[in-house]
This record gives sequence, structure tokens and C-alpha cells, in this order.
Amino acid sequence: MNKISKIILGLIILLIAIIALSTTSTAYYVGQRVGLTLADYNGNMNDLFCLEHNQRLVNSRMYYRVVSNVRIEGTKSTDQTGKTINNWNNARFAYILSQNNTGYTKDSSVVANAVWNFAYDWMQNVGQYHAGLYSGFAANARGTSSWIDQKSIEYANNLTQQENSKATDYTNKSNIQVKAFEKDGKQYMRVGPFKWGFSGKITEINIYDQNGKSINQKLYSSYYGSQERFFGADGVQSDREFYISVPLDGSITKITKVTGNVQNDVLGVNIWFLDSENAAYQNLISKQPFNAKDNLRIEFNYDVPVEGNLKVIKVNKDNVQFKLPGVGFLIQNKQLGKYVRQDGNKISYVDKSQATEFVTDKNGEILVKNLIVGTYVAYETKNPNYGYEFINEGQEKNVVVNKTTDFQIANKQIYVKLSGYVWVDKIFGKQSVRNDLFKDNDYDANDILLDGITVRLKDKTTGQTVKEAKTANGGAYLFTDVLIDKLNDYYIEFEYDGLTYTNVIPHIDKDNGSKAAESATNRDEFNKNFSVVEGKTENTGFTRDANGNEKHQLTYNINKNDHSASLINNGQYPITAQTSETGYYIRDHFTYGQEEVKYINLGLYEREQPDAALLKDIENVRVGVNGYQHVYEYAQRFLNQGEYGDGFNVGVKFGNKYGTMSYTRAIYKADVEYTNDNDKSKELKVYITYKIALRNESTNLITQINNVVDYYDSRYTITKVGTGLDNNGGVTGDIGHTESDYNNNYKKTIINTNTKINPQDTTNIYVEFELDREAVLNILNDKENLDNVAEINSYSIFDKDGKVYAGIDSDSNPGNVNPEDKTTFQDDTDSAPALKLEVADAREMSGKVFLDSTSGELMIGKVRQGNGQYDEGEKGIPGVAIKLTENSGSEKEYTATTDENGDFTISGFIPGDYTLTYTWGDSTYTVQNYKGTVYDSTRDQNNKEWYKVDVDKRLTDALDNYETRQKIDKEISSIGYNTQTTIDKMDSTTPTMGIGVEYDTTYTASSGDRYVYKIRNVDFGIVERARQQIALNKRVKTIKITLANGQVIIDATIGEDGKLTGQKDHLVYMPPADTSNPKNGFIRAELDNELIQGATLEVGYEIKTTNQSELDYLSENFYKYGKVEGNVVTITPSAVIDYLGKGWAFDQDKNPDWSIKTQDEVKNLVAETVYNNPNSTINEKTILYTTKLQDQKLEPTQSATVDLKAYKVLSTAEDISLDNEAEVNHVDKPGGSKTTSTPGDYVPGTGKTETDDGTGETVIVTPATGANKAFLIPTIIGATALIVLGAGVVLIKRKALGKNK
Repeated sequence: MNKISKIILGLIILLIAIIALSTTSTAYYVGQRVGLTLADYNGNMNDLFCLEHNQRLVNSRMYYRVVSNVRIEGTKSTDQTGKTINNWNNARFAYILSQNNTGYTKDSSVVANAVWNFAYDWMQNVGQYHAGLYSGFAANARGTSSWIDQKSIEYANNLTQQENSKATDYTNKSNIQVKAFEKDGKQYMRVGPFKWGFSGKITEINIYDQNGKSINQKLYSSYYGSQERFFGADGVQSDREFYISVPLDGSITKITKVTGNVQNDVLGVNIWFLDSENAAYQNLISKQPFNAKDNLRIEFNYDVPVEGNLKVIKVNKDNVQFKLPGVGFLIQNKQLGKYVRQDGNKISYVDKSQATEFVTDKNGEILVKNLIVGTYVAYETKNPNYGYEFINEGQEKNVVVNKTTDFQIANKQIYVKLSGYVWVDKIFGKQSVRNDLFKDNDYDANDILLDGITVRLKDKTTGQTVKEAKTANGGAYLFTDVLIDKLNDYYIEFEYDGLTYTNVIPHIDKDNGSKAAESATNRDEFNKNFSVVEGKTENTGFTRDANGNEKHQLTYNINKNDHSASLINNGQYPITAQTSETGYYIRDHFTYGQEEVKYINLGLYEREQPDAALLKDIENVRVGVNGYQHVYEYAQRFLNQGEYGDGFNVGVKFGNKYGTMSYTRAIYKADVEYTNDNDKSKELKVYITYKIALRNESTNLITQINNVVDYYDSRYTITKVGTGLDNNGGVTGDIGHTESDYNNNYKKTIINTNTKINPQDTTNIYVEFELDREAVLNILNDKENLDNVAEINSYSIFDKDGKVYAGIDSDSNPGNVNPEDKTTFQDDTDSAPALKLEVADAREMSGKVFLDSTSGELMIGKVRQGNGQYDEGEKGIPGVAIKLTENSGSEKEYTATTDENGDFTISGFIPGDYTLTYTWGDSTYTVQNYKGTVYDSTRDQNNKEWYKVDVDKRLTDALDNYETRQKIDKEISSIGYNTQTTIDKMDSTTPTMGIGVEYDTTYTASSGDRYVYKIRNVDFGIVERARQQIALNKRVKTIKITLANGQVIIDATIGEDGKLTGQKDHLVYMPPADTSNPKNGFIRAELDNELIQGATLEVGYEIKTTNQSELDYLSENFYKYGKVEGNVVTITPSAVIDYLGKGWAFDQDKNPDWSIKTQDEVKNLVAETVYNNPNSTINEKTILYTTKLQDQKLEPTQSATVDLKAYKVLSTAEDISLDNEAEVNHVDKPGGSKTTSTPGDYVPGTGKTETDDGTGETVIVTPATGANKAFLIPTIIGATALIVLGAGVVLIKRKALGKNK
């Protein structure tokens, strides 16, 4: 049991010890719950600290939770999660917590107060960002300041500055040297000096070779004065130069970088944070300070080679910039006495027999790399470069480390070669130009090299030829072994054909340019010998010099198939060109080092040879007759030049199409037959103008045509030779000419043109010939052609500066043509197409007379007017007389008549000024009621060619004779039954037509074709005039019946609308209507017989006349052009006649505007049918007549009225039915058409027949139907009286009875 008790007791003691340790130990872990008392706190002076100053602790056990563990080393703090924060505040906190608190009481210790002073700041800047902590973990309650506060700041500042400064490389890399030395029997290379700045201590240094491999067995040293001291890596001091030495074993060629490690001591502290479970108590920390190390890795890059190179450069002694390729050398190390051998990149030192022969490259250089330091000797073994001396002695040079040593060796040059070529420069590219360079680009591929040209090397001091050659094998020449020292005295001369060639513009600055030129004097003299070129025979000619002397005889090769002549030139016209003329000096183009002075070239180009061409054509044929002319423009060979190279291509000019072409000129028969004995100048004349085009087909040369010979038909008469044409096709300007006979068929004239023609330009000469009427008739009868041939006779050539130019026409010999032999025709010759005259078809004019459509309805108050032009479907007017009159002197007339469609044609007229007159008017289209339709006022009537404008629009082309129109209208200005007209025709005439020789203007492009001369659509339209219509309307306006006792029982008014007003009882009214019976309507009064007898019927009639015409105006502009102006045409109803039934009584006093006419009196006022017609009731009528309205000028829609009263005394014998009729008997008007009705022709009793007559409503009076009601009124009166009387009796009786009571 004792043993068990002991075991139990031991366990209890162990447990107590564990508990004690758990409450006092500082080895905490995050999440641990710790119990502490005030005694525990006070007893732990150095490790446990309060973070909340003035917060209380108690003696009883308090419990805390370990919420975080932060480890600080220097400026870095790391929590239990691994989160690290680098902050200045960490260094200060570590310094405070690393100090010893011994010797103080807990609350008075400098460490505790420093914690209270700074813990809150650390918590705000660092602590709250670590796991488990928060900003309020430490209280902002400060303690007492002490030296720790300032020292902790200084420590933190120094440490931060130290960390920020890191390590700096102060090494001057350009000053690093590599030197070999021996130490302790081993070979080293000393590299340096290096210089670094750092804080702390170097603990390690590594150096790396060209492969990035660390080098072993290295030494470190520094110089103290002249003494070198060696030490380990930790002996390297900041800001002091030091060296690193590496073994010299041949494997190291470069130092690339050096690395190291710098170490510093820092303060560290491990902190546990205890969070009080009771907010009233203090939070605590437990700390464990320690010493830490801060390591800094440094690395600096270098590029330090440890071997040297040798570059041998072979140069020209007088031009060291020129390097000599292909020169061989052996290279010896002088110290070793051995020669260099190179196998790939490996260098070794061997005997001479095994040495490598090094050869200079194209740049004259040899580069030998990776040589050990020392002196080297180069021996020349060969020199293939032309013209140099050979060097036998060796040349020495030192090789140093880290550099390529240039070793320049020079040779003297003695001889040089001279070469060049001669080429002919050709045009190239889209611009077709020369560039004066030999094949300068891909497009310049046409240049050719020229063999056989003599080339001389000449000495200017002696004038002697030093060397001579001819170009061969592609235009080249070569002079060898030319002494360099004599180059200043030499020049090159070239000799060649001066007519064919001349030098291009020199380009002495370009290899492919020309270096020689002709002297201006030589070329000028050469050219002057070709001042004038003339022909002699078919195949010979000659030139004249500037003084007019014959100089060169010319022989041509004649090709009749090609119509060409070419000069035979065997090189008999030489000229020379020299380099001295261009400023090209051979010495200036030699630089030491050149083996050959190349490109002393001569560029030639083929001198442009002139090409003067002549083209002849009939320019125009001008036909004149009766003062009119027409120019027929031919010149088809010019108009169609595009078909044959501007018209001057001989292959086409003399080919089938144009070489045999001819023209015809059709002459109108009427023109040929026209004679004028009074003025012969107006008879037919034909002028033929030939155009001679002198063409300079050269590109750059000015050609002067000195004279031209023209061979022409002997029937021609020359009227003019000139340089231009006027607007009428006539020749202008004046050129001198000399006429002579050639043979029976031809005459000839020499035309002294003396005309200079610019390149690619043409000068024209015009020769005009005349044929009179008799000649034309003879040619027409004989049917013969007219021919003409011209040739250039002499020419001179000039350059663009106006200087004489040696040139011979490339394809023609001047003045050698036979005009009757086309095989002799060349480019400078041409025959105009032959001209044949023939009779043309007659001129023709056609047109139409038509009815211009308007509305068929009456348009009261509106204008009736056509559109003034013929529209498809409008009716043609037959039978119209057409007359075409010439008004310029001949007075010729041509007539026609329109056919059933209104069409006409006139033909065979001569040119002249014409008018066309349409004479029209018949029973259908009377001149009173029809007129010429409106003429477009915008047309220019002064333009004699109006008939060519808008031909297809078919406007009316003629205007009525307005004077005739006024006369016609005057005849119908006062219209009665017997109005007669005497004018039944109207002449409507066009404006003047200028009818030329041809229809199209006075100029016509022609190829001799016949022209159809048709003047179309000379049209004329007539149109119905505005209709003039007067209307009469008669109606009962009032009715009144007065009984015999004077009582009025009916007194009513009938309005125009048929409504009755007033006393209208017993009346029935029926207005006029086609459905009424009678049609004129009626008004009926129904009265008892007792009332009718002796009663008086009074009826008031209103007779209203209205102008129902269409608008017309009294002005010429309106009449002709439809322009609304002038006074409106009015109608005046001057007289009205009324036929009153015999049953009516007429009271003159009550109708002062009316008068009674007898039948005899009226016979002069009305038509005979009015009283002779068997249906007439005139014998039953009282005839009344009034002129009251004779002053009423009514415009369309206006009315005027006259009233008439009629009376009748009624009786009961029979029913009464009374009628009344009226008519407008006469009208007056100032103009316009005839009225649609005839005044004074109304037959009484026949009813309304025209608008100007009318019948009033029938007035009927009839007894009332049913019983006799004559007692009605007395009965009513009596009954009324009885009622009144009875009522009075009753009242009296009541009154009386009342009194009695």
C-alpha cells in the first residue's frame, strides 16, 4: 500500500507541478487559456507586460486567451499564419522588448513604461493587421518617458536606412584589367580592381566564367601602396578596391559576373498576446527576446575578357582607306619564336612549316582571335592585286589583353587600267523618253552597245595619240598599263557618224553616264552644211550651206512600194567627241586602290531625223446662190486621221481606201437652173477650197517648209492662197505664189510658204478655186472629176533653239513627184480626193393644217383656247391653199393645197427668205367663228431658222392677218336678222424663213453624200373662237286682280325661284319646265263667276337678257398669243321685240319704255319668215318694241332687264288663257365671233327656238270649282252680327235684372 500511496502522491505532485508550470510558463500557444494572478504579473519582471496602463489587476486568478503569436526580426514581423509585415515600427518594438527590466519595480520600470508609450502605436500601424489582433488590444494610455523611447527610434531609423542602402557596385568597369602572374608556383590572372559599398560583413564571394560556371581556387587581394595583400572573402572592405585572381589554365576567356553575401546583426523578439476574458482587466503580452541575423544577397554583372586579338589590315600606301584582299601572311609569336596555327577556334604555336597562311578577306583584313599576350611578326607571302609592288620584310605588332590590335601594312600602286564603252541611248518607259544613261533601270532595257567606234588615248601636252582601239565585243574598249603619274595629261577621244549620232547629255558623276561631248564649234559647222535641203532628180538631191552654196550631194534609195525615199549614208559625215569637253579629267576619277578607271563611256543617241509630211484634201465646197451660201466641209482624211496616224501614214494615205477615194458634190437642180439677168452675182457659183496640211512629224525638231508645189486641174481658177478660213469657209491671209502651165491636164503654182512648224505640229495652207455656173454645167454634163496634187519642194531644219540642224527627211526626197504617176508619191506628197459634181434631189417642205381641239361645251365666262400645237388624232383641214413666197428679190412662188388629212408638200425651191401663207375659211370653218390658234409668244420670230427649232413639237407656225380679223369682226359688230358678211377667207402667214442651200446651218460636215433637204412640220392650226351668245328669259313677275267694286283680291309677286308672296290666295303657280304643260309654265287664278265679271287683271312681265358668252378680249396679243389683256368683248341687247296676245290690253302710259309697232313697221325689223310663215301667229299679236337696253354693254354672265305690264278686263263668258312672247331683235358688240343665235328671226306661236327668244308663263283665270258661294261673305257678316247682338241682349238683361233685385 505504501508503494501505491507513493505512486499516487507522486502523480499528485506531478500534476500540481504541471498546473504550476501551465500558469507561470511563457511557452504559450495560440488558443491556450491561461490563468494569472497579480502576484504572477509582479513576479515576472522581464517577460510579462501589461498593454493597458491604469487598467487594474486583482489578486485572484484571472483568465486569458492566447490570441496571437508574432515574431519580430529587425523590421519584419511574422504571425502564426505566416503573414509577414515589413515596417519601421517592428524594429522599434523589438528594441523596447529586448531591454532588461531588472532593478525596477514592475510599474516603475523603463521597459514597462516604454511598452505603455508605444504598444498602442505599434498596434495601430502593424499589430491589428496580424491574425487575432485588433486596434483596441492596447490602450492609448501613456506611461513615463525614458531613454528607451529615443534609443528605440534611433535603432529603428538606423536599421531601416541600412536595409534600404543594400549593396552598391562602385567598380569602374572600363578600368578593369587582366594581368597574368605567378604565386606559389601557380599561374593566375589578376582581374580588377573591383569596388563595392555595403553595410555589414562579406561572408562569401563567387566569380563566374563565360559559361556561367563558378571558378574555384580564387584569391582576394588589395593594394596598400605598392604592396599587395591577400585575404579571405571576409577581408573585403566596403568602399575599398580589391582584386580577384583566377587560375590561368586556358579554359577561362571571360569573367561574366561576381556574387556575394552580406550579413548584419538585428534584434528579435517572440511575442504572445493574452486577451483578458474580463474586459475590466488588462490585456497582457509575454516576450522572449533573441539576437537575429539579416543576410543580403548581392550580384554584379561584368564582361571582362582575358585574351587579346590581332587584326592585320592590308592597305594601299597612298590611300590607306583602300584595303587589299587576297594578300597572304604567316604570323609569328616573337617571344615564343613559334608561328600561329589555327584549327577552328583553337590557337596553337608551331614551326613555320606547320603554320597557317592567313589571307586578307574582301575587306583586306585578317582577324586572329584568342592570342596570348605578346609581340607578333607578320610576313607577306603573296599579293594578287594588279599594279602593286611586293614587301619582303616582316612587320611587328604587340597584342594586349581585352583588345583587338589593328596591324596596318601598306603597298605602293604603280599602274592602272582605263576602260569604257560606247552605247546608243534608246527611249524607254511609258513616257517614251531617253534618260542619257546606259540601262539605268529595269525599264531602260532598250539601250544597245555600239562596236566599231574609234577610241584614242591622247596626251594633251603633245597632241599625240598614246593608245588607240576600236570598240568591240559589245561596244567596249580597254587600255592597260597606263602610268598613274601621267593621268593628269591624258584624255579620251571618240570618232563616229555625226549625221546619225550625237552625244547624250554627259553625266560624269554616274558610272553609266557619258563622259565625252562634241565641241559646240564642231557641231555648229557640221550643221551649217545642211542649211537647206532640195531635190534634184527622182533619187538625188543636195544640201546648201549657210551661204547658199551646194555642199553635200545626196543619194536616196527609192522604194516605190512603200512610197519612201531614204538617204544612203555610209558614214561619210564624221564628227568627234572628247572627254575634255565635259570637264571629265581621268586623274580626278582615279583613287589609289583602283585597279581600273572604268566607265569612261560615250553615250550616243540617234539624232532625230526630220520627217516632213504633207496631206491634201478638199477642205470645203462652198455653193452660193441667191445671196445664200453653204459650205460643205469635207476633209474626211483629216476628220478620220485616227484611222491612219494623224492622216499622214503613207500606207493608208495611198492605200485602197484613201488613196483612191473621191468626193461627190450634189448640186440642187433648182440652183443650177436659176438665172438672174438683173444680178448675175446671185446665180450659182461653186468654190472649192483645198487644205494642204504641212506636218512636222519630228519630236523635237522645227521644220521650215520653204515652198510647196501644187498641181491643179486646168479648169480651176485660183482665187486665193492663204493661211486660214473665215466663218463662211472663205480663205483668209495671203501667201505669195507663182502660177505656170505644167501640161494639158495640170497647171502648177509654187507656194512660198517659208513656214516654221514646231514639233508634232501642223500648219495649214488653203488654196481656193472657183467654178462659175457655166463650168458647173459643163462638168455635170461631162461627168468628169477634178484632181489636185501637192508636194514639199524645199525645207530647212532647226533645233528647238532655232539653230540650223543637220537632218535629212527620213522617208522623202523633196520636189521629185510626177503628179500623174502615184508611184512617185511619198510622205511629202499627196493627191486630194477627186471631186465629182452631180444633181441633187429637190428641196422639200411639208406640214399640216389642223383643228386645234377645244371643249364641245359652252364655257360661259371662261376662255376658249387651244394648246397651240398639233396633237395626235386632231383633225386635219383639207382644201387650204398654201403659198411659199421668196421675198429677197426673186419673188418666186410655190403653191400647194392641203389634202383630205390637212397635209401638204412643196418642193423644188431655191435658197432665199421665204414666208408661207395659209389661206383658209369655208362653210364649216368660217373666218367669223374660227381663228388661227395661239402662237407661242416665246418663239423668236426674228430668227429666220425658227422652223428648225423643236421640229417634232409641231407648234402652230403662222399668225392670222390681224387687220383682216378686225375687218371681219367689224362686219358682225351689229347683228340683226339681215346682217351680211363679205369676208370668207383669212391669210395666216409664218415669220420669215431663211432657207439656205442646205437645211443644217451654213456649214455641213460632208463626205460627198447626198443630203435630204426636208423642212418638216411647218404646221398651222385653227381653233374655234370664243362663242358669243345672248339669252332672253321672260317671266311673270307680278299679278294683281281688282274686283269691279275696287276690291283687290289678288296682289302677288313671283320670285325668280317660283315662290309666291303677297296676296296669293286663289293662285296656283307652275314654273317653266320641259315636263310642264305647257312647257312655259302657268299661273292660274280661281275666282267665282260673280267675282270675275268686271274684275281687272294686271300682269307685270320681266324680260331679262343675259350675256352667256365665253371670255374674249379686244387685243392683238390675246388674239394671237392668248395673253389676257385688253377689254372684254361685250354684247349689247340693243332692241327687244315683244309679241303680246290680242286678249291683252296695253297701256302706253304705264309702259313708257315700249312702243307699238304695226306689221308693216316691223317688216324692216324682223326676218320675212316671222310674218310669212304659215305657223306664225303674228296677226294675233300686239307687237311691242323697246330700245331701253341699248346702252347695256354686258360682259359674260352679266344681265339687264326691262319690265312690261299687260291688262285684261275679265268676264264670266269663258275661261281666260293669255300668252306673251319676246325676242332680242338686235345686238351690238365691239368684236368677237358671230352670235350663236340670229336676232329678229323668232316666229310667234312656235315656242322657244333660240337662246335669244322666250315665252312668259301662260296666265289663266277660271271660275272656282263647286257650289255658288256668293253669299258667303254676307252670311258670315250676318252671323257675326247676330252673335254680337245676342251677346249684347244677354248682358243687358242680366244687368237689368240685377238692378231690379
